[in-house]
Amino acid sequence: MRVICIQPFLVNMTMTDYTELEKDLGYTFKDKSLLETAFTHTTYVFETGRGHWESNQRLEFIGDAVLDVVVGQMLYELKPQADEGYLSKMRSVSVCEKSFAEVARKLHLGDYLLLGKGEAQNGGNDKDSTLADCFESVIAAVYFDGGFEQARKCILKNLTETVQKAVNGEIFLDYKSRLLELAQTRGFQHTIRFEVTGERGPAHMKEFDVSVYSDDVLLASATGHSKKDAEQKCAEKGIKEYMSLYPDSV
Repeated sequence: MRVICIQPFLVNMTMTDYTELEKDLGYTFKDKSLLETAFTHTTYVFETGRGHWESNQRLEFIGDAVLDVVVGQMLYELKPQADEGYLSKMRSVSVCEKSFAEVARKLHLGDYLLLGKGEAQNGGNDKDSTLADCFESVIAAVYFDGGFEQARKCILKNLTETVQKAVNGEIFLDYKSRLLELAQTRGFQHTIRFEVTGERGPAHMKEFDVSVYSDDVLLASATGHSKKDAEQKCAEKGIKEYMSLYPDSV
């Protein structure tokens, strides 16, 4: 169970039980304060009068570099005959914001985030960008606490499936473009149409409902915090349905 006692302007502000997280992550920390820093968002730092360096941004910088090296090596070994261009493309897909956010959700990182009041009210603990940054920061915390090999093991445990999906062509940076492309291949000429079916919430935390159709056939529906976000989520679901309806299109 997670217990937080907020004391503004003090450096050690939380008494948090990270046991479940460490189990899921695959690493037990010697210095728990590194984890606290990894979960400290810039908005929380500003609201509590701490220095900007006490947020997770510096850890994020290191985590990004460690992830690039480890995922690059994974791809290098998985595809021994692939050229630099292919490896770079697959790494971009594997280490993108969306991929990291999905892993962060599986690890429930959002439950541990320390956010400013406004960011928390706006659903900051479930934003892809915030979760992705947090995951990078946690990997950096592992690196500083246990060294490169421990960080590598954590990355392998939590990202191997993602990298394999990228290699298998199951992950795309732009699902909307991929769906439109599928609809025009192998002699199929289906018209893909996105439709906003709902919109709600105040200006600072809107939600949009979007549906996608192939001609007049509903493929999928999804909700996002922007029209673009909702369309991408909708297209990701739509690709699976489209391939099921028209298996000869791929």
